[in-house]
Amino acid sequence: MNITMLLPCVLLSVVNSDCFHTQPVTTELSGTLSINAMNNNQILTGQFDGSSNEMFVWANGEIVTRVTQFNDSLGVLINNNDVAAGLGSNGISQDDRLIIADAFGEFDVVATIVGSAGWSSLTSINEQGSVVGNYSAGSGSSDWQAFLWTEKSGMQIVEPTAETTYAYDIDEQNRVAGQILIAGNYQAMLWDDGVTINLAKQLNLMGNSASRYFDAQGRILISEFVDGIATFQWYDPSNTSLVEIHEFPVGSYTLRAVASEDGRVAFSWSDSTLGPQLARWSDENGFEYASLDKNILVISAISIGLDGTIACNALTLPVYDSVAMVWSEETSPESLHGHIPDSPIASRVVAMNEDGHLLVKGDAKHWMLEQTCVADLDNNGFRDVTDILILLGAWGQTDQDSCGADIDGNGIVDVADLLALIDSWGPCE
Repeated sequence: MNITMLLPCVLLSVVNSDCFHTQPVTTELSGTLSINAMNNNQILTGQFDGSSNEMFVWANGEIVTRVTQFNDSLGVLINNNDVAAGLGSNGISQDDRLIIADAFGEFDVVATIVGSAGWSSLTSINEQGSVVGNYSAGSGSSDWQAFLWTEKSGMQIVEPTAETTYAYDIDEQNRVAGQILIAGNYQAMLWDDGVTINLAKQLNLMGNSASRYFDAQGRILISEFVDGIATFQWYDPSNTSLVEIHEFPVGSYTLRAVASEDGRVAFSWSDSTLGPQLARWSDENGFEYASLDKNILVISAISIGLDGTIACNALTLPVYDSVAMVWSEETSPESLHGHIPDSPIASRVVAMNEDGHLLVKGDAKHWMLEQTCVADLDNNGFRDVTDILILLGAWGQTDQDSCGADIDGNGIVDVADLLALIDSWGPCE
């Protein structure tokens, strides 16, 4: 059999097109990392549990910034200019402080969240470093107050005369998307330079509604809940246009939506008849359902990338394991368990950035996963002579996998793997 006859058989035996380069997230300090956010530069923020709980910024393999002046602090958000936002507190019933930190060892306590008494949260940060969040009247309270902090204007309360406001997102013009309580209903709002715009009234929305995300075009993702039916649509304030996304019928529970900068939306929910569901929507492809394995009991969308890839977490049978998953071009989401070192019992996606890099927690450890392509053995973006040399160095080995030198996954590095590498020669696409 000549090479041209053998090559199609080799290609059919390549079983894994999704390969990941993994990097551990560690520190030489004595303590534990709990991570909340990652940006496009793979810089992280969260909480370091050492002698006290400290907000940190992590970059290039180590903690580069630590907030040490509070009894308790944590990093919550980080933008793509490597500016992180977090909260600090000195004790029970003490008002929270807003902290702004960077990746160069600097941080500043920029504001006191007056009235928060330890019950505040941060929901979004833009590329300018402006932050929105909310605080409540205390444990169990449903009365929330939204706030905005900008470097120019400091702390501002969103519609201070309202009984309840809640902020979800902020755009690059420092506009705030959220909801306001009016006459017993939560109504979608846009807060723009101190002016509250009732979008529910403008759009004749009924029941409860909310403004949840901005996209890069300035559109606002609007949700509406009426008589058990949930609908989602993009609204463009510049021309008052509406793009209908989907209507979820009665019996759709635990409904979650997350959006990308280019206007894609991921949805996860449980159907009273069909069970767990996962779907995505885009202007180009409309509404697409994922096909879920019957062993998935619950699934939750965490993030959606610019290419439509969804990072999600699932609870699975038979032992109710938490499993980190991704859904890209295939019909079904795939488990990341096999790509996480140390073979964790449980895993979950913490974050995914716009470049598709994943931050995953496997048992007690955190890992960054970057998708690579099959046969790119040195992970330089090309299948070339260097990869052939690596493959020849592993010739005959049986401890490789399909994301390594055993490209066809048949259990041994041999001529079939060499032929598969040659066929995929050139840059990764």
